[in-house]
Amino acid sequence: MLTKEKVADIFKNIVRIFPGMPSYQEREGLRAQDKVIRTQLASRITEQVERIGEIKAELTNRAMLKPLANLDRLARKLMRLADTVRFASYGYGGLFAATPVDEQKLAELYDYDISLHQEVEELAVAVSTLQQSQDDEWETTSLDDIQQIANRLAEKITNRQSIFTQN
Repeated sequence: MLTKEKVADIFKNIVRIFPGMPSYQEREGLRAQDKVIRTQLASRITEQVERIGEIKAELTNRAMLKPLANLDRLARKLMRLADTVRFASYGYGGLFAATPVDEQKLAELYDYDISLHQEVEELAVAVSTLQQSQDDEWETTSLDDIQQIANRLAEKITNRQSIFTQN
C-alpha cells in the first residue's frame, strides 16, 4: 500500500527525471492556495447570510415584517455567490490537461481572488452595521447599501472567468 511519504518520494524521483515537474508543482501550489482563498471567501459570505438570518429573526420578534422579503432575497443571492466562489474553476486542469493555464494566469487568478476579500469585508461591515441597528424605525437605506455591495461582488465574481479568456 502506498503511503503519503512513498508517493512524495515517487514524485521527487519524477522531478529529477522530468525537468518540467517543478513548474507543475508550482501550478499545483497556486491552485491549492486559490482553493483555500476561495473557500475562506465563501465561508465569510455564508457568515453574512447567517447574520442576515439573525436580523430577520430580530425583525420578526419586533413585528417588523416589511423588510423580511428583501432580506430573504438578499440572503439567497449571497448564498448563490458563496456557492459560485466555492465551486469556481481552479484555472488549471492538472498534469495531463489538454489546455493548461500558465503560471501567469494562475497568479492573476490568485491576485483577483485576494481582491475579492476587500469586497467581502465591506459586505461584512455593512451587515454588521445593519445588525447593530437598535432603532425602532428600521432603515432600509442600510439594506440598499448591502444590496449594492452584493451586486458589485456578484459582478466581480462573474468577471473572474475573464481571466481565463484574456490573451
